[in-house]
Amino acid sequence: MKTPITLLFTLFCCVSVLAQTKTQVVRGSVIDRITRQPITGASVQVTGTTQGAITDASGLFSIPDVAIGRRSVKCTSIGYEAYASEEFILNSVKEAVLTIEMAEASSDLQEVKITASQNTSRPVNDLAFVSARSFTVEETERIPASVNDPGRMALAYPGVKPGRDENENKIIVRGNSPYGILWRLEGIDIPNPNHFAQPGSGGGGITVFSAQLLSRSDFFTGGMPAEYGNAITGAFDIRFREGNQQKREYRTKIGLLGLDFSTEGPITKGRSSYLVNYRYSTLGLLSQMGYYLVGERVSNLFQDLSFKLAFHSKDGKKTTTVFGLGGLSTEHYFPVEDPDKRIPGKPDNWEDRLRPANMGAMGVTHTSNINEKSSLKYVVAVIGSSIIRNSDTLNLKDERFRYDTQRFSEFRLAGSLSYNYKFSSQTRLKTGLILNYIDFDFFRETAPRNNVTDINQLQAGRQVSVSGSGSTQTAQVYAQIVQNLGNGFTLNAGLHSMHLFLNNTASLEPRLSVMYRSPKAHTISFAYGLYAQLLPMSAYFYSKRDTIAGVITASKPNKNLSFPRSNHFILSYSYVTPGLWKFSAETYYQLLRKIPVEPVAGSSYWMLNYSDYFPESTTVSKGKGKNYGIDLSVERFFSKKYYLVITGSLFNARYQTFDRKTYNSSFNDVFSTAFTFGREFTFKNGSVFQIGARSIYNGGFRFTPLDEAASAIQKTYVQLKGADYSLQAPAYFRLDGRVSYRTNKSKYATVVSLDIQNATNRINSTSVQYNSVENRLETRKTGNGLVPVLSFQVDF
Repeated sequence: MKTPITLLFTLFCCVSVLAQTKTQVVRGSVIDRITRQPITGASVQVTGTTQGAITDASGLFSIPDVAIGRRSVKCTSIGYEAYASEEFILNSVKEAVLTIEMAEASSDLQEVKITASQNTSRPVNDLAFVSARSFTVEETERIPASVNDPGRMALAYPGVKPGRDENENKIIVRGNSPYGILWRLEGIDIPNPNHFAQPGSGGGGITVFSAQLLSRSDFFTGGMPAEYGNAITGAFDIRFREGNQQKREYRTKIGLLGLDFSTEGPITKGRSSYLVNYRYSTLGLLSQMGYYLVGERVSNLFQDLSFKLAFHSKDGKKTTTVFGLGGLSTEHYFPVEDPDKRIPGKPDNWEDRLRPANMGAMGVTHTSNINEKSSLKYVVAVIGSSIIRNSDTLNLKDERFRYDTQRFSEFRLAGSLSYNYKFSSQTRLKTGLILNYIDFDFFRETAPRNNVTDINQLQAGRQVSVSGSGSTQTAQVYAQIVQNLGNGFTLNAGLHSMHLFLNNTASLEPRLSVMYRSPKAHTISFAYGLYAQLLPMSAYFYSKRDTIAGVITASKPNKNLSFPRSNHFILSYSYVTPGLWKFSAETYYQLLRKIPVEPVAGSSYWMLNYSDYFPESTTVSKGKGKNYGIDLSVERFFSKKYYLVITGSLFNARYQTFDRKTYNSSFNDVFSTAFTFGREFTFKNGSVFQIGARSIYNGGFRFTPLDEAASAIQKTYVQLKGADYSLQAPAYFRLDGRVSYRTNKSKYATVVSLDIQNATNRINSTSVQYNSVENRLETRKTGNGLVPVLSFQVDF
């Protein structure tokens, strides 16, 4: 009897275990990284298991019954470098759909390339040898206080720090102005993609991008290849993923910041798919109830919609996509409600400011594999953006006076074309063209508001400082050739050119980078590049008024300004251990030229001192600047249930004016550091508990001392000449935390998360404000205190 009973008991246990084990499908495609051709016969295996599949004639694979949890895959194919993915989350109801891009192996570097493939932060663009890394949607979700935003997530990387106001989502890279950041989506350049966007800036409140649509994307802190133009600092190259071609899936997210809903699935099963996401902010509802998460007396409303449709040919060699995103947002700064409680020396007590900002883009991409050696991709898109800022000041009777009216709108018809050709495994070429037709309308009118309690004294001095409408075009052309030199060396040489037809300004920008990979996974790279960038379009339309012989005339003295330029010199070293630790160091030297400055002796104006500003005075392109520093990082890629990123940067940023006097840049904060950590704990029922923390410690912002005598006379903040940006505020510190709990059921999966922003409740100094009553500068602390951001997500 013992034997049958033992067998029966064993069978019961096995059935119970099988009933509790939840599995999912891992599917996707394997393609050549350069030609985009599908790779037939590639072997894809789930790491740590015997489960795998072989790709079919269209490069597709499917692996069923993979146990849920964190998983990764390995892929091998004859003639290609071995591929190892980062760990991804596989839940009980959502299939993992992967696109594996494989690079052709070089005969002398087989061992090196296999080892280097473990670097899961390597950029998607393999022509980037320095100052670049990729990020995934899972990173934007797990890093504390990133709230699924690529901009906020990037603060964990070396050389990156936030702007003065942590609510504005401005990215400062290596001591440069946020103006110098390029945003690219699906191969096309787009304007500032942030809700609550500000004129002349790359910042705002939160990006319009939804994390649900993001695919693996790239972030650059300098040294971009020749295909990237119109940027002097860095770039975000954002890619949308495709929806599931086999199964309909849904996700709903409810949180303190808003509501989020996405859906994806096949249009024609196995051939085409859709992916749509909609977000609606609840911040406005909270502010109506008296809870101001962004700032005291600040109300925020936003909503956005993003989508991608993908259509594949039967042979897998042609792909057409339709993509789009749009965002509507309004930010409202309220005055103190009771006039008797408004402090005369503090203008924001008396001001009512309304700031709507909207943007949208929709486009079509088509990728065609011409033959086994070449591919062609084109993108056509329509893009629009509008930023309005209306600012009123009130008196004791709540009578309004408009002291600032701003209107900046652009419509673009954009197109890009890129061509890849692989001469051999040693040599390849990439060339392309980017065209923009721009229709614009810019206007700004201001008036002084020295005495906010007497509106009758405010009527004089009203002035239009920016005015212009019309259309123009820009063109960019680039080419780059990559040569494997043998013995671990690779060369990338390129050239980029940009032309603005508005004033026939042009640039010719050489790019060169060399990379050496040792057999032991050490990588040394050097890069040089010249980079140019359009000024904010409204900068060309500063309107100067002069009175000549009693006649008022208007001119636009800045219309013929040159492109600001930056020479990048970068030396990089990295080492990836077999245990998935990465150690890296980069030293850089940047020479900035042709920056707008005022042609007046004694003026300290330098356009790049501002994060959301453009010239509103007569300027010439004769300013200079110099940034140099070192970025260090230690990173443990997510494996064995934890990850770690430690970064530190030292830098110096100075500039030279028209009369060759040298000053600290306003972004010369000297140092920045970040520490990010996360750990997971798994349970037998498939649930996962995750904790994480991120601390940021940076040098304080710079400001100019007060000229007390002049300020007392003029009743406004007059800066002390010759001492520009010589003072520094206290250091910035912030600690964020995150906890989440992930469950998996047969028909749905859930994630409950709590992001604890500013866990120590420290209010950092964000700016200085002039108190006209006491004739002194006051440090303003307008950041948020501790903010718990709770959210609940369901996949079904």
